[in-house]
Amino acid sequence: MSAPAPIRVLPDAVINQIAAGEVVERPASVLKELVENAIDAGAGRIEIDVVDGGRRLVRVRDDGSGMDRDNALLSIERHATSKLRELKDLDSIATLGFRGEALAAIASVSQFSLVTNREGAAAGTEILIFGGKIQDVRDAGAPRGTDVAVRNLFFNVPARRKFLRSAPTEFTHVRQAFLLEALAHVEVEFVLRADDADVYRLPAAANLLDRVRDLYGAEVAGHLRPIRFGNGVVDVGGYAGLPPFSRLDREWQVVFINGRPAGSPVLNFAVQNAYRDVLVGGRYAPLFLHVDLPADLVDVNVHPAKKEVRFRRPTEVRDVVVEAIRLAISGGDLPRGKRDDFPREPARPTMFAAPPSVAPARPAAAPAPVPPPVAATQPKLDWAPPPVPAAAPAPAAAAPWAEYRLLGRVGGQYVVLETADGLVLMDPRSAHERVLYERLLGAMEKGRVPAQGLLPPATVAVSPTQAAALRKHLELLKELGFGVAEFGADTFLVDALPTWIAGVAPGPLLSDVADGLLQGGKGAARDWALPLVADVAGRQAVGLQRELTDAELHALVRDLSQTEMPYTSPRGKPTVILLGMRELNRKFGRE
Repeated sequence: MSAPAPIRVLPDAVINQIAAGEVVERPASVLKELVENAIDAGAGRIEIDVVDGGRRLVRVRDDGSGMDRDNALLSIERHATSKLRELKDLDSIATLGFRGEALAAIASVSQFSLVTNREGAAAGTEILIFGGKIQDVRDAGAPRGTDVAVRNLFFNVPARRKFLRSAPTEFTHVRQAFLLEALAHVEVEFVLRADDADVYRLPAAANLLDRVRDLYGAEVAGHLRPIRFGNGVVDVGGYAGLPPFSRLDREWQVVFINGRPAGSPVLNFAVQNAYRDVLVGGRYAPLFLHVDLPADLVDVNVHPAKKEVRFRRPTEVRDVVVEAIRLAISGGDLPRGKRDDFPREPARPTMFAAPPSVAPARPAAAPAPVPPPVAATQPKLDWAPPPVPAAAPAPAAAAPWAEYRLLGRVGGQYVVLETADGLVLMDPRSAHERVLYERLLGAMEKGRVPAQGLLPPATVAVSPTQAAALRKHLELLKELGFGVAEFGADTFLVDALPTWIAGVAPGPLLSDVADGLLQGGKGAARDWALPLVADVAGRQAVGLQRELTDAELHALVRDLSQTEMPYTSPRGKPTVILLGMRELNRKFGRE
């Protein structure tokens, strides 16, 4: 038996790489740390450039206070910070950064450069670091502020680099990190460029609602209700979305704790609880929530990347947040019995004063206002009821059932069918996506997608970024059966939709399609556009605003049975789950 290895102090280079593994997960982590440093430095304008999804370059330039040479050299040392002085400061952290780890960790796993200058200084300072080793320190001409460039992240840690995803995936994370910072600091002007192309140009905003309008468009902003509630200790502000405007993911739900983008299981539960009676399961309404409380009542030093916080009075925070959201979405008059669940002290106004009206301003170039909300309109499904409601027509050979009987629904989402072989559980939304996808594919193979005109046509306002994506792909949308034309600044006229989704609300549909076009990046083409449209249409049309009738369910089962691949949606999610008699007998111990 060999003797145990002696205990040694790790070299600084190894320590920095270990820290990097905790603080720097991917390019989005770099962006977050650099932007928050810029905010702490008092920046009024921040420019961000990324190349190859951030894998080749993440660069952040600000006009903050900058640093002299001594402080610039200290900033890249571990645990060197201007934001803490003694142990008790950890109990009341007011800055975004505080550990003094980020720059040292980033520099240890990248080709790193820092250029900085203070107001009135004769010259700035440039520092070049290669894999944690300082290569050069020299004078540099530079305006006031700091410019940090991080190139070839994880170039010296192959095991970490191989876990980075594709450029579009990494850019999706970069974009999400950018949105969080832009929403948290509306007073700052932000610019984001990807591969030398502008993605966002956000002027400094007067309030949160203006920043939301700049990012998500006037229609989303117009469906928000102001949140103003507090109990004397915990203040909650921001904006809550109304249930008709909802998504299948949490991208439109952001939470800030004392100005810091962060999460907490307590807050996740509170938001879910607040919407539980008004929102279908699995849907998430827009929510831009600011929670403010004394710094000594929240611990931000829980997660290495500062993604999560811990409250010292979690029950109180939860109750105030639930009450605040319920008051907002109910118009101030909660349903009977709801207030009794969360008795609170009288509310007091918070710093989030609402403007006289939350209705969106009409784009200057648009001669017509955005139409009233249509998201709650019941979709018109082009499924004809079967001749006999109790049974289905003979399905295609590919279907996993021959004859069936509709038993009912589970959880308001799934459908249960009885067949000769056992049970079939069906997800109507995934099933509808499959049906739409194959219909669209067949129509495009024939060279023409049937469209249905809208009377009257709808004007849809989107965000500037969404508008740019739509303009770029108008011809592709036309091939897919959409009648979409520009109609002023960031506004589009929709006069036709593909026949089988003609009853879907055009506003949310076009917004979701634009988001998909953004995520598709440079590879925009039919191979991803087809399942995108099917996914978006299914999301909007089936099982979201109401339960399908029995006749509609029979028609859906029939249509699914006639597809070539009835078992999965275009996105690879199951449409049906089969429980055969043999498996049922085995589970009940009858074999």
